[in-house]
Amino acid sequence: MSKSSRYEWRDQQAALQERMKGFLQNPNNEQLEAVVADMRAYAAAAKAGTIDIPERFIAFS
Repeated sequence: MSKSSRYEWRDQQAALQERMKGFLQNPNNEQLEAVVADMRAYAAAAKAGTIDIPERFIAFS
C-alpha cells in the first residue's frame, strides 16, 4: 500500500468517525441516514476493490 493510499484511507476513516460522533451527539433520522449511507459506500468500495485497506494498522486513542 502506497503512502498516499494509506493517507487517503486514514482520511476516510476519520471522516466516518466524525460522522458517527455527530450522530451520537445529536441522534436523529437525518444523522442516522448519513452515517448508514457513508458506511454502505465504504463497504461497497471495499468489496469492489476501489479503495486500499491496510492489512494491519495501529490505532492511537
